[in-house]
Amino acid sequence: MRSGKDKRRFAVQELEPLETLQLGARVYQALLNSIVSGQIGPGAPLRPEAIARQLEVSTTPVREAMHRIEGDGLAIKLPYQGWFVREFTEQQIRELYEVRAALECFSVRLACERITAGEVDWLHQHQATGEAALASNAMDDYRIYNSELHAAIMRAARNSYLFAMMGQLRQQSEMLTATTIRITGRPLRAMEEHRRLIELIETRDSKGAEQLMEYHILSALEDIVRCRTGSAGGQPTTPSI
Repeated sequence: MRSGKDKRRFAVQELEPLETLQLGARVYQALLNSIVSGQIGPGAPLRPEAIARQLEVSTTPVREAMHRIEGDGLAIKLPYQGWFVREFTEQQIRELYEVRAALECFSVRLACERITAGEVDWLHQHQATGEAALASNAMDDYRIYNSELHAAIMRAARNSYLFAMMGQLRQQSEMLTATTIRITGRPLRAMEEHRRLIELIETRDSKGAEQLMEYHILSALEDIVRCRTGSAGGQPTTPSI
């Protein structure tokens, strides 16, 4: 039977060096940003050796990051072929957005009840940030604005379980936002919907906010599906959801 001292020594020996953990996290973040932003597109191979050379690291933290990316649902690993950026079927996209709509509708209803005046002020300020990004055609900044706006509403709901459940979908949803072709004009429509959502939240109109959020999410879904099948007009570009 081990003494208390032996047990402490055994536990310490199982820990990885801090540098390795930090490096793995940085590699993961670099990969995550590249996939979510659309710089690495759906179906693209993720070769550890090539990624390690680009990031000037060994393959160990890269493989660690790959497993995390796979766990996030952003990549798949095929036997004898390696990792690839995930490609979504239409059915998978519909299922994801149906669940997202349910969670975000519930979150905006709770936010109408629980949001603070300071949080409402932040939403107005952030809306101005998004409008500026769109006016200057800074689509990556617009994508970040969009993500942060929805996350802020979710936080204002003050329900940790709800926030955690949405967290499981957020990265996959952002990946679709950045990589799926959209109908021209979608960002302007989304911006106006965001502005109206903030007004409804500020006036505590939970019913109106919930209805608008459902329309906002599900209309984006239909735009994505139409664009994927080529039945929507306009110039293709990064989707706005």
